[in-house]
Amino acid sequence: MAGPEHRFDAQGLDAHGSDVQGFDANLTVSLTRYGESDELVQQTLGSLASQRGVRLLVLFLDQRPNASMAEHCRRLCNLNVRFDYRGIEARSLSYARNLAIAESPTRVLLYIDSDAIAEPDWAVQLYQAIVQTGAAVAGCRIVPRWHRKPLWLTRARVVYEQYSMLDFGVQRSVASKVVGAGFGIDIQRLGDLACFDEKLGRRDGILLGGEETDLCDRARARGEQVVYEGAALLHHQVLPERIRYVWIARRLYYAGISRALRGGRPSPSHRMSIWDYLCMPLVLLPYTLGYRRGLRMRRSAPSA
Repeated sequence: MAGPEHRFDAQGLDAHGSDVQGFDANLTVSLTRYGESDELVQQTLGSLASQRGVRLLVLFLDQRPNASMAEHCRRLCNLNVRFDYRGIEARSLSYARNLAIAESPTRVLLYIDSDAIAEPDWAVQLYQAIVQTGAAVAGCRIVPRWHRKPLWLTRARVVYEQYSMLDFGVQRSVASKVVGAGFGIDIQRLGDLACFDEKLGRRDGILLGGEETDLCDRARARGEQVVYEGAALLHHQVLPERIRYVWIARRLYYAGISRALRGGRPSPSHRMSIWDYLCMPLVLLPYTLGYRRGLRMRRSAPSA
């Protein structure tokens, strides 16, 4: 499963120069990046360094590694949060997530996008949701941090969700799926289900998704529970280049492909609002084109 790795001198060391292997963590948080800037990722790392209430190992699997980022991770280490920085082969998000499962020293593994900012109690709240409920997968509340005024189309939930947002309020509840910007899994409870389909998931220039939904579907089909923890809060940064109609159309197109590759018929994941109905003609065209392409891709794929 794991591809070639290369390490830097600063990797795997805490602020005092000792190996992270001796650090007794409650849980692991993993993130990866492909094209995000150092400045953007450093905001995510800073929010993880400020987590409280748990002993946290941050496994940063960098698909665009450099020595300065390794040094930055080393400087962020503190008594309760350690950073393990690794350069990995540039493949895809699902590949990096599977590698994190293989490398996690703890049973509970959280994922965070490299453009998200976690509130200081995000990790402990998500961790407690998994431990207290016995859930196999847990999602968190994800709200936008717009870098410029959002487009009117985002009033439609079907468009808003393309930005990887999830907000069912501040309470804990049973859920059917999670959103990839921030969620957690119990590796031991999932067992052989603890893997992401590498045909799905973002890679360079390709906005495929659905790998988290696929995981949730498989877990629920086996009787496992998926929960939403509203007390665990993430701010997902939305940069100006994503606040464009062209980006939304591309995202919807690849959402259609992803849905077809997962199988089954498209269906709304929420109750339709008036804005969803008003935007439907604009949404359906790119989504339908993508869905049809995904069906062709699925039919042409070699049998397992």
